[in-house]
Amino acid sequence: MDEMNSILPPDLVSSLDQYYTARQPDAAFSSHLAAQLRHRQIELLSPNQKPYTSHSSTRSIFMQKLRTRPIRAVLLSILALLALTGVAYAIGRLTGFIPGFGFTSESNSVFVLAEPVEMTSGGIMLHVDQAVNDGEQFWAQITVAGLPEEWKDFSNAFVLLPDGNKIQYTIGGSSNAVDGGISMSYLFPPLAGQPQELSLLVDGLGGQDFDLPLKMRPIKAGEIVAAPPEGNVQLQSETHDGVCLVLDHVAMDSKKTVFQVSLRFDQPNTWVVGPWNVTLSDEAGALYPLTDVTPDTMTGGDTHVYQTVPFTGTEQLTLSLVVFPNQGVLPMFQDFSGEGLGFTFDPGISTQTGQTWELDETVRVGQFTLHVVRATLTAEPGLIFEFEPAEGITGAMVYTNGPLLRGSTGGVPVQEGNFTAGMTFESIPSQPFEVVVSRVYYSASGTWQIQWQPPAAPTPATGLPTPTTSATLAAFATPTLASSDPLVLEIQQLAQKFDAPFQQGPGWVHIVNETISNPQSGQMYPLPYLKSELWYEIDAEGYVTRHVWLDYDSAGTLIQQTATVGDYSINFTTGDSGFNQGVRYRLSFDTLTQSISHAAQNNTRVLREEIPCDDGRACLLITGHESFASPVQNPGEPQAFSGSGRRVWIDLQTGQQVKSQSFWLLEDGSEKVTSTQSTILVEKQDAPPQEILDILKRVIVP
Repeated sequence: MDEMNSILPPDLVSSLDQYYTARQPDAAFSSHLAAQLRHRQIELLSPNQKPYTSHSSTRSIFMQKLRTRPIRAVLLSILALLALTGVAYAIGRLTGFIPGFGFTSESNSVFVLAEPVEMTSGGIMLHVDQAVNDGEQFWAQITVAGLPEEWKDFSNAFVLLPDGNKIQYTIGGSSNAVDGGISMSYLFPPLAGQPQELSLLVDGLGGQDFDLPLKMRPIKAGEIVAAPPEGNVQLQSETHDGVCLVLDHVAMDSKKTVFQVSLRFDQPNTWVVGPWNVTLSDEAGALYPLTDVTPDTMTGGDTHVYQTVPFTGTEQLTLSLVVFPNQGVLPMFQDFSGEGLGFTFDPGISTQTGQTWELDETVRVGQFTLHVVRATLTAEPGLIFEFEPAEGITGAMVYTNGPLLRGSTGGVPVQEGNFTAGMTFESIPSQPFEVVVSRVYYSASGTWQIQWQPPAAPTPATGLPTPTTSATLAAFATPTLASSDPLVLEIQQLAQKFDAPFQQGPGWVHIVNETISNPQSGQMYPLPYLKSELWYEIDAEGYVTRHVWLDYDSAGTLIQQTATVGDYSINFTTGDSGFNQGVRYRLSFDTLTQSISHAAQNNTRVLREEIPCDDGRACLLITGHESFASPVQNPGEPQAFSGSGRRVWIDLQTGQQVKSQSFWLLEDGSEKVTSTQSTILVEKQDAPPQEILDILKRVIVP
């Protein structure tokens, strides 16, 4: 069980609770928020290899509904922070945008799948939904049903040409299909002659092999979002620390505008480490809705494709690069594994766990100078090398060519601002060996913006959408509790007692919360201290119609701002936006009833106590915790976690859930508190401050 904010559509609460308490180690090198969290360590050691996933991890449809919520517990590595480049203009050679495929080149004819193809073998059904060949790459998208639950993505795909030539795919991606099953896509290199008849071979898919004959035909008008008749003009931001933001391509029709942006780097073998996004605003600061439609097969994290509303062609817009939580600071790394630069390390003989070697090694790679001051032997067995801090550098990774090497890690900060990079071995080498610096992680700082006058839609837009509440929302039916547990009923009755006055409208409910967190090593968010201010508009029937969420750090600096109008939400800080669930809901501060009602089936132990609250009032303390099947060891933590838990304090007089605390259970039986959220203020007002209304005016509902 974990800390949870209660002011969400009611059926999101339990799902959020499960999501944010998922027991998984902190990923050291998370590149792309959607698909870049799984780099194998051995792949990190491979020289001259661009970091991409052969098949991106399956993405939950549920996460699409969470993306515009305020970011509450995203763990971002501090291994690096990015950089951007300059200003130039060039005519783009393309015909337009095809959903799932991307932008096409006008230098070749474009062929698409003439008709869908389906095949079933061994209870597994494979359906070829789309295929595109633009002369520069061939792409196929399939839907698979009937895969066993234990299925892992070990399939392979080829294109078989009429001349017998067999071509293997280069990049693949997968995600949950909307109507069940798995959606998979494959990208292939150019097919000579753009054949109109070929075969798609998918081998080892759930233990089955598939041979699907495909027929291709020229693309028709209406199957592509067309580029402007005058072509595309590439626009670039200013260059900061060797990186720039580029507007690559644009396409539009009467209902939408699609554009592609990318990051360009001055230095080769340079990559983005963390997630980034863009916002699109007008001269008044209103934020346009952006939907990320980047194809699964675009890898590397340096390109995004967005869809937004159609334009009249007279708008003066600004594209701005955004990063959370440190705006204007981007995580980057440069790969030096092919250069073999490093130092010689001699572990000596009779090494022991915990042994330390004091070092004084200087390594120069590219524009970076690294100073290695210490090495420590760990129990894996492994070696941790400690580096002194240097301006802009946030981490490093090392490796050796020795056969005993098992893997590499890096980036955990230690005392005095130092950082570490480590290796694990089958056994520690007994002879001196070369320690090679494979990557350097660093920060880039700046403001990257592009001034853009978009092309006009083919049929001029009659006017932009306005911030109005959707009239199609259906009322959310509060789930009926199946539990007859006296404790569950007691918690529910107390929660309803507190909620009742705030569920009556019209009016505004103002909430202030404080959250104190205990971040893990290398964790950038949540911050150690966070103050959240929320404003909810309640209509005459008691339903939420609009709300604003503001997050501040300990210095009072605004670090995150989101707003919702009707069913549409937008995060002004990250640029994320989207529709929610299409239902109206009443405000509730109850984060506990549903989770406690499912305690037994989740193997959660629950304890009830009556104790004094912080202010001396009588409180009901509910504690729930569960044990893991096996301990989880997170990087940088001295002990593994054997379980997790949550406790909530309820004011017995008012029924308010006044405080919530999340914790880990450690192997030695102690606890590590991860966060504590306290409600400072809940009040009802007739109207909010003007600044809150001004924020809502900036929301453009698509």
